[in-house]
Amino acid sequence: MSEELKKGIPKAIFKGMVKPTKEERQKDDEDFDIILKQYGVLKENESTY
Repeated sequence: MSEELKKGIPKAIFKGMVKPTKEERQKDDEDFDIILKQYGVLKENESTY
């Protein structure tokens, strides 16, 4: 048996949670709208927010 299998799967180390700012959430929403429009899910005059 290999050494990796003997040790097992390493456990993740939780470092904390980062909350996005209002500006970051707005930018993410705008980017998501652009992607949906590129794939034809949304029309040019539609928005998710």
